[in-house]
Amino acid sequence: MPAAALAYGFASTFPLKELGPVFAGTTVRTTKKQIVADYGGGGIAVAFDFGALVFINVGAEERARVIAAVRAKLPEEPHAPLEEDFAIDVRDGAPAHGEVRFDRVSVPELSPGMVDVITLLLAQSVCIDYYDEDLRELLRKLDSWVDKIKTTGRAPRQSRDMTRFVGAAIDTKNQIIESLALLDKPAITWDIEALDRLFRDLRAMLEIEERFRALEYRLRTIQETLELFLDLAQTRRMLLLETTVVVLILAEIVLGLARLL
Repeated sequence: MPAAALAYGFASTFPLKELGPVFAGTTVRTTKKQIVADYGGGGIAVAFDFGALVFINVGAEERARVIAAVRAKLPEEPHAPLEEDFAIDVRDGAPAHGEVRFDRVSVPELSPGMVDVITLLLAQSVCIDYYDEDLRELLRKLDSWVDKIKTTGRAPRQSRDMTRFVGAAIDTKNQIIESLALLDKPAITWDIEALDRLFRDLRAMLEIEERFRALEYRLRTIQETLELFLDLAQTRRMLLLETTVVVLILAEIVLGLARLL
């Protein structure tokens, strides 16, 4: 029977040093970028520093407890973590490098190396989806401003709302940059050919590279549109300033003429 794997993506990065107690009672393996908690009996949980949790054969009640405990240690999350599921079929006779299919991967055993590769790619996949949702929301806001320009012929003012929007866009961009582990390759794949092939096959099936490039494209679109809006707002302010100067000069001339008369 396939093992149930569920990945959860969060808005915040994880303070791994503070998450150890969350997995009390399990056998914990910690590295610089992740915590692997072995529940025994095939149950495994992995927390990644870039903001993802992956569970393999862990019951719903325990998953809910861990997620709640992790969220309690994070800044306020904008919404519930994004969830993605996958199946891991552990069976005799599976190729040493695993067999990747559309909705599952078959492996001969769940060795620590296999766990590291599979959970990392699932974590990357769910985080890409999370950032994709954030960027789509930013693009929807930009679209509303573009529609306003089309209907009114006026650029939006550089208001507090726009300033907040720029802050949100910069914060999302920084999160994606900080999570460049999305492109990292596990060190273990450099030493074991079977794991390297599993990594490449599963990464290709999940379309990690293509989806990450789509994120970059949306980021560039947001940045270019914001630059245009800010340029328009700047031009509007300069026009207002120039108009004010002209009015003041005219007022000075009128007052001077009045004094002469």
